[in-house]
Amino acid sequence: MNQIFKSLLIVSALVLPLLVTAQKSLKKADKQFDLKAYGLAIESYKLTLEENEDCQKCIYKIAEAYRLQNESLEAAVWYRKITDRSVLPTDYTLNYGLMMKKMGQYEKARDLFYEYQTVDPVIGDHFATSCDYAISLLSAQPDYDISLFKGSSDQSDYGVTFFQDKLVYSSFRKDILRDLARNDESLLSPLGSQLFITTPGLETKAESIEYVRPDAEETFDISSISYSPSGKFCAYTKSNYAKSGMEMTSVDDDMHIYFGKVQENGNFYSELAFTHNEIGFSNGYPSLSLDGKALYFASNRPGGFGGYDIYVSYYKNKDWTYPENLGPNINTQGNEITPFLNGSELYFSSDFRHGVGGFDIFKSEVIATGWSDAANIGNGVNSPEDEFYPSVQPGTELVYFSSNRIGGKGGYDIYVGSPIYRNEMVDLNTLIEEQIPSAVALDEAPVTAPTAVPVTNNLENTQSESTLNTQSAPTAVAVSEEAPIVETIVTETNQVQDELATSPTYTDVPPAAVNLEELQRKTSMGTVSVSNAKKVSYGEVVNDNSLVYFIQLAALYNSSGTVLPFKNLIDYGNIYKTKTTRVTKIKLGYFYDQYEADRVLAQVKSKGFGDAFITQDVLNGGDMELLVSKNDNNVNFGEQHTSGYTSGTQYKVRLAAYEDPIWFEVNKVNDLGVIEQWSKKDWTIFVLSGYSGYDDANSARIAALNRGFADAEVVIDNDGVLETIKSH
Repeated sequence: MNQIFKSLLIVSALVLPLLVTAQKSLKKADKQFDLKAYGLAIESYKLTLEENEDCQKCIYKIAEAYRLQNESLEAAVWYRKITDRSVLPTDYTLNYGLMMKKMGQYEKARDLFYEYQTVDPVIGDHFATSCDYAISLLSAQPDYDISLFKGSSDQSDYGVTFFQDKLVYSSFRKDILRDLARNDESLLSPLGSQLFITTPGLETKAESIEYVRPDAEETFDISSISYSPSGKFCAYTKSNYAKSGMEMTSVDDDMHIYFGKVQENGNFYSELAFTHNEIGFSNGYPSLSLDGKALYFASNRPGGFGGYDIYVSYYKNKDWTYPENLGPNINTQGNEITPFLNGSELYFSSDFRHGVGGFDIFKSEVIATGWSDAANIGNGVNSPEDEFYPSVQPGTELVYFSSNRIGGKGGYDIYVGSPIYRNEMVDLNTLIEEQIPSAVALDEAPVTAPTAVPVTNNLENTQSESTLNTQSAPTAVAVSEEAPIVETIVTETNQVQDELATSPTYTDVPPAAVNLEELQRKTSMGTVSVSNAKKVSYGEVVNDNSLVYFIQLAALYNSSGTVLPFKNLIDYGNIYKTKTTRVTKIKLGYFYDQYEADRVLAQVKSKGFGDAFITQDVLNGGDMELLVSKNDNNVNFGEQHTSGYTSGTQYKVRLAAYEDPIWFEVNKVNDLGVIEQWSKKDWTIFVLSGYSGYDDANSARIAALNRGFADAEVVIDNDGVLETIKSH
């Protein structure tokens, strides 16, 4: 008995200290998590796991910390380690589903949202439906051409705005050092977000990027800014966010709006707090109207629809009016943030409205009754990850925004979206190179405002949600007064403001190889001409509408360019081009797995392609043209990307054309040669290659005829252009 007792004492002496240590680490980790110090919390939870490997809460919290830092890949790894859900919060499946949706894993996300319906049927159904919407949206052709802004860094960059003819943005970049950082290395660690100024456009040079604020005035806590059109004053956000200005929750209380007088170089002084900043909630992401007399911003103040909503305050009688909620056509029970007013259009981001991923960008317009129901601006700009801080460059249609989509330079990057006009030719070079007119002071020229100020909802006296959705809108506020920056005297209770500053039609039809229902309805069959067809694939068939990943290598705005620089990349995949009316893009790919795409991107960048980034697209052979195939061992690179690579004159066998490549029976001819896929408008043409001459190709044609391809014919591939043989 004594021996057993002694053994228990020994075990207790060994185990109890470990349990105490684990408990202390857990408490510390929880505190760090609550303070949004997610990096520190992750390490503390991992330390707890070393002492207690069955701590399911620790695993969940690590996954959540990575999710809240928008590190989805790491979060997914830790979510998969959870073995016992019984000890987890009821919102586990919701958060896991939201993260899987941001990774483009819509089927998995939908299953998780269906599971969450046992907790909240409405929310579960809403997000499950959003997965179907995302799949549909990504299946559509993109509405914008997207390019990575060259001013982006390996840290988070965001919050583009415009001042005079310059572009201003916020960044956590550390590659441009201040004198104070050079003189005191100990100051490198605490440096937060700073404002930078440069020239706008797609060819921004790194050497043109400068600080907005001098060393002595930089406070490292400004996360977004908006300048008045007159250039005389600005509104900006100050926050304590540690990484990207986006570690936000619906209960934040440490983000506030301030005003400042603006100097000629974009710097500002005379900081003045927004009248309606209050303790207990946040105001942020300001956007000033065309006349500077209306301030649009996001706030999680009480009385909204939920989370952050977008509000407006008007400058009237030398002060800012009580914030008015923009109503249900804009706001939801989720988060609506980063508004940008572009004339009568309001761009903003939402994580609750149906979209592709996390935060998507939406647009609403002024209509007779107020604001139109917000619409997703579509595929291209929006991705499965987050997009926010939209901004339209004055005098152009270029939309700047920030996104943490995979394959950028690091963290959040700035991208530029250019609208695609499929039936209209536009000279993008002219669009980009036009100089932005200098801002005109309000007292020098009239400013044209929308004919009607959008209807808003004043929620100050709202008694119930039903009242909120049915109440009449207040009378529109006049905006005839100038709304400038003013000097104030700050008291403990208020601030007193007392000074104003002022498409051809094809007659050919596909061969009988098309689908049988279509065949029965057609009285005559013919062939689709091979002229003007473009090569899509070599040695494989592209007929999958799945979401895939490409690595964009270059965007060319002229009609010519060489593929020679990309020769050493074909070991990683095929090289394609996609062309719209505005731009030709050179892409490497494609990859079904984002981990693989990310791994290849690292290799591509190590070979000198620092501006390469990952794009997500629905695989569509009609939109692709194969420049170089990794399966072709006899590649001879040509000079112009528009004519593909030179393969010399080759005899090939055209088999059939299809409206949908899924009807092509690969197994019937895959022993007769190498299968190539070409496209022409809405037709997919299948070709066999790999023959030493005409006789060899003709033998394959006869074999194809015997196997049911009634329209098989020998054609010539003349340096990437298919031609019909008129005589032989």
